[in-house]
Amino acid sequence: MITDELKEPIAYDSHVDDHAQKVSAKQVLLLFQQTTPAFSATLFNALMLVLVLWEHTSKKLLITWLIAVCLLTFIRLLFVKAYFRKKPSMDATEIWGKLFTAGVFLSGMLWGTAGGLFFIEDDAIYQLFLALILAGMMAGAVSSLSSYQSAYLFFAIPTILPYSYRAYLHGGNAHIAIAITAILFLCVLWVMSRQLHHIITDSLQLRFNNTNLLSHLIEIRNQQQIANQQLQAQVKEREQAEKALQQANDQLEQRVKERTKALIQSNHVLQQEKELFSVTLASIGDAVITTDASGKITYLNPAAELLTGWHNNNATSMPLHKVFQTEDVDMQQSVIGIPNHTIETYSKNPECTLVRKDKQTATINYSIAPIHDDEQNVHGTVLAFRDVTKQRNLAEKLAHQAAHDGLTGLLNRKEFESRLEKTLKSAHKNNVHTLLYLDLDQFKVVNDTCGHSAGDQLLVQIAALLQSKLRSRDTLARLGGDEFGIILEHCSQADAIQIAKTLRETVQDFRYQWQNKHFTIGVSIGLFPISQSGESLSKVLSEADSACYLAKESGRNCIHVYLPDDRGLVKRKREMQWFPRIQKAIREERLCLYFQPIMATHKDKWDKHGEILLRLRNEQGELVSPGAFLPSAERYNQMLIIDRWVVQQSFNFIKAEQQIKGIYAINLSAQALGSGDFLDFVVNNIKAHIKNPSSICFEVTENAALADLKSVILFVTTLKQLGCRFSMDDFGSDLSSFGYLRDIPIDYLKIDGRLVKDMTTDPIDLEMVQVIQNIGRIMGLETIAEWVENADTAQLLKEM
Repeated sequence: MITDELKEPIAYDSHVDDHAQKVSAKQVLLLFQQTTPAFSATLFNALMLVLVLWEHTSKKLLITWLIAVCLLTFIRLLFVKAYFRKKPSMDATEIWGKLFTAGVFLSGMLWGTAGGLFFIEDDAIYQLFLALILAGMMAGAVSSLSSYQSAYLFFAIPTILPYSYRAYLHGGNAHIAIAITAILFLCVLWVMSRQLHHIITDSLQLRFNNTNLLSHLIEIRNQQQIANQQLQAQVKEREQAEKALQQANDQLEQRVKERTKALIQSNHVLQQEKELFSVTLASIGDAVITTDASGKITYLNPAAELLTGWHNNNATSMPLHKVFQTEDVDMQQSVIGIPNHTIETYSKNPECTLVRKDKQTATINYSIAPIHDDEQNVHGTVLAFRDVTKQRNLAEKLAHQAAHDGLTGLLNRKEFESRLEKTLKSAHKNNVHTLLYLDLDQFKVVNDTCGHSAGDQLLVQIAALLQSKLRSRDTLARLGGDEFGIILEHCSQADAIQIAKTLRETVQDFRYQWQNKHFTIGVSIGLFPISQSGESLSKVLSEADSACYLAKESGRNCIHVYLPDDRGLVKRKREMQWFPRIQKAIREERLCLYFQPIMATHKDKWDKHGEILLRLRNEQGELVSPGAFLPSAERYNQMLIIDRWVVQQSFNFIKAEQQIKGIYAINLSAQALGSGDFLDFVVNNIKAHIKNPSSICFEVTENAALADLKSVILFVTTLKQLGCRFSMDDFGSDLSSFGYLRDIPIDYLKIDGRLVKDMTTDPIDLEMVQVIQNIGRIMGLETIAEWVENADTAQLLKEM
């Protein structure tokens, strides 16, 4: 028997498919293991190429190409890390290899783009340098890509063909020869790559064949050892057989006694186990139902009695589906079938609804398993289930909270954006939607006057008011603060405008009462028509927000419809474009100050009097007036940063000029005047650096003063105590400012230049200037006139 086994031929063919799969997987692994030097060489060569060609071709193209190479290399690196992290099975390695080849092809395309774009027509040295870089990339790829079939070609062909084509188009025997040489070089490298691929493949095949052969030889050796052990056991068994037969008669009676005793003990143990089983089932929290082989109930534990509403005595011998009635948890009409017969394997089922005997329902999950006897025959089933109603309700509550605003109960911004994205995809010429962006007017007044509780209650009532005026298919959400968003699906622009008017009038007519206080609020609405697919979510929300902003700028409680060529939107976008430019200018220290003298109409005690003005140098080094960039800085809350810089630099200038007796005027924004931190900053710097604070005159615009009078008075009073002076800039632009003039302890009035400019020809402007001059004289204030552009104007001012 042993001899016959050894003579059987060794079968290798059964491992051929397994070997091929292992070889393929190993080839893919080698491909991924070679990426570190390959990626490093790619980045190094790309950087060298950009540095060498920096002064000889478009820098914008070079930077764009280098960024593309770095980005692709980074993505491929993440892909390689994902491969080693996931450790894919042999069946999946082929897909990974193809995806890697796709990345190789994209890399080749980028290098080919370099060969086409950076071919410098009139400089052979840089042409040869470019050819050397590309040839080096192709040669280096032979070692890193040859393990996987066709990977090298996917890199080399797109790498060299654009360069060869450009060389051929250049004309001349030398360039044509270069093009042909490049193609021949590609062919030679391809042959080398194929040979290397075959060497790697053969080496891996031999490796796996030797491994299987060794395993087979070890298996045969083990079989021989087992056979020898069996023969030894047979010999020993025969030697003991006679002895055993002799003892058989003596042992027979003893065995009968022992088996009788064991049977009694087994019955006792069985009774104990049955009692333990009954007590356990009665005590556990899960409900349990057992059935016989025909699917009829044999037992319900107390938990099952409680959940189903059936008593064990009544349910026994009933079909399982009569007692355990279930429905789909979402589709109440669809009944889930419970097998009426025994099952062969364990199964765990999803959540479903259990219908009790009294028709009450509970959400459960359950599992069912077969009961086997000693011969593995199924003679019943065990059904275990538990009540998960509370867990499901909690999950539904959490899901609702994740998609809804906790205060108003409306959808939140995240869910709103998700629905808006779906709406954008469905939009086309005949399926128009509209987005409304709402911002409450005067909401801050309610918050500041009555507190946040009043503001929250107002938002709840406004949300209910808006919802009542919308159609059932419309989507209303709170986007944050006092901002709301509405998606009007299948709604033309004309219908959307009517709906927006209804909402505006509804909010306008609403009277909010809080603790005997009554408030009237409004709403500004930006309307953005969605008539074509492909619009990005960020753009749509941004344009709608801009339209809402223009509605507020138009006087609040207005509706503004978005138009692509809207001048207001263009201005808003221009302000938005200035925002990053301002930040960059601050970082690059391109802000600068200029000193504009203020000329006295009569001799005074000051050697030097002037205003410190802010300017910005753009990227080309040209000066930009503050009127171009300060509106954006005010809009996006950059003025505090700018004002801090202006004050710091001005104080440095004044400190250097302290030996000269002078007054230096510094302009401040409304944001600075309302900031307590900024006031502390100014006070600390004056105490640290300025010996004579009376040389500093802060200029406050009339509009800034009226915007937050209380903060302005605090600011002025605090610095006046240190000796600083103050000037009211652009005075006379608003007649209401005359009423606030006595409340602010200023030293100078700067008359609005629009009144001064035409005072020689306009008697009304002349009289206005005279009135302001008289008021200043009565209040003991000096007046300063702006926009004095000719001698006649200067003479009139002297005569006053």
